[in-house]
Amino acid sequence: MKKILIPIDGSEASKKAAEKAVSVGKLIDAELTFITVANLPTEDKYSYFGMTVENAFIANRKNMLKQLIVEEGRMLDILVRNIDTENLRINKKVIVGVPAEEIVKLAAEEKFDFIVIGRRGFSKVERFFVGSVTQKVISASPCPVMVVNV
Repeated sequence: MKKILIPIDGSEASKKAAEKAVSVGKLIDAELTFITVANLPTEDKYSYFGMTVENAFIANRKNMLKQLIVEEGRMLDILVRNIDTENLRINKKVIVGVPAEEIVKLAAEEKFDFIVIGRRGFSKVERFFVGSVTQKVISASPCPVMVVNV
């Protein structure tokens, strides 16, 4: 049985990717794993720009992450519930970490046959400064990547 990994971030692009993955999954009788990656900014991110982070933020980080995991799980449940996944084997996971790194790591560890991921319409300037999870996944993936444009 083929295994398809579908990263979800709540965007319209990831919803379209999920729909496409389900269509492909039905054609090839695949097992689908929907994942979302919970990620809070670290203090280092702010200190790089000369900003300070209040101790309250640092102290509450663990609670914030727990809440983020719950919310990400809800988002994943809602998205999957609203797509016709009848007769498909479905898995859902919430992972904590840096999105592109965690997607690639999971794809390798669990030997996925391919990844179906959405891509937003960033401009060239935005991609240069921000990069994109999709670009990073494509460049580091251990398996083929199907990109669904919005």
